[in-house]
Amino acid sequence: MKNRRHIDLLVLLLISVVVVSASAAIYYTMNAQSTATVSQAAVYFIDGGDSSGILTLGTNNTYARLNLNAYPNVTLYYDQAVNITANAAKQIRLNPVSVTPNNSPSVANFTSIVFRLIRSDGSEVGTLSYTTTGNSWTIPSATSYVSIGAGEKLAIKVEIKAAAGAKSGVSTTMVIAVDVR
Repeated sequence: MKNRRHIDLLVLLLISVVVVSASAAIYYTMNAQSTATVSQAAVYFIDGGDSSGILTLGTNNTYARLNLNAYPNVTLYYDQAVNITANAAKQIRLNPVSVTPNNSPSVANFTSIVFRLIRSDGSEVGTLSYTTTGNSWTIPSATSYVSIGAGEKLAIKVEIKAAAGAKSGVSTTMVIAVDVR
């Protein structure tokens, strides 16, 4: 009878170990804490030499909207459509996000729209070149990252060319991100 009690106790201990192990696996928890603080953007948009009448800047200059013109069979140049500046040394690149319309007959009204990232010495450090093939835009890849120093200013130059028979009133919208790291 004494051995039976030892066996019962041993079985009870084994069952307890299994229950504790199963419970530990079910109630496994990890914690992470994040704090978000609003601060001034290190890189932002400012007026360029050609910004008058075409540029709208958003709050804190972290958003820019350009309203550009295109004329049939003419290439228009906006040498400083908008400028980018920094209050700390960073790296930036131009990254295509979207273009509308696409795969539409209205796209054939355009030939190309090119965005060039230009340093103050005139050197080009990045290009996004949108071209058309029939009714579709050819969407470029993001530019390589380039450095921008504190207080430095880089211009975005835009070149737009519409097709010879382009119809008045046709428009396209391109969204481009300025990635900062």
